[in-house]
Amino acid sequence: MTTSLPPTGKFPAEPSQLEREELDAVYLELRRSYRGLMVSRGQFRGRAERSQAAMQQLETRLREIAAREASVRQEAYEMLEIVTHVIGELEDAGDNLVNEFGAYQMGRRSMQGAGFIGRLIKSVIRFINRWTSTKQQLEVMVEKQQTMQAALQEGTDGTDR
Repeated sequence: MTTSLPPTGKFPAEPSQLEREELDAVYLELRRSYRGLMVSRGQFRGRAERSQAAMQQLETRLREIAAREASVRQEAYEMLEIVTHVIGELEDAGDNLVNEFGAYQMGRRSMQGAGFIGRLIKSVIRFINRWTSTKQQLEVMVEKQQTMQAALQEGTDGTDR
């Protein structure tokens, strides 16, 4: 409900020149205008307070989303570190296995295969050990991935994104 206030020119500049009835009418008009002004001010203040509360609520939600995204990002970096480590381990183990097998192949031609077979078997054992440890790290990574997915699903109700 908007009420328009009368312009100041509507009211006499010198009230002493007014008759009593006219003075009473001007006073009542001023009172009505003041009352309308106070109602408008109250409505404006209520809207401003509701807007401020909505902004605070929005800020809180944005901070929660940012915190959740930061934790997910941190977990993603940790997973990337595990994957990089696993790939490096497998690459080293594979290179070692290939090198020892090549040495065995060369030694077999010269009838010196026994020493090379021992190193080849040790290389296979190292590969198996690394393979087992990387599988354990993979399990940790899969658990982290499931935790991240669960956290994302709990944190979103379809309205955040």
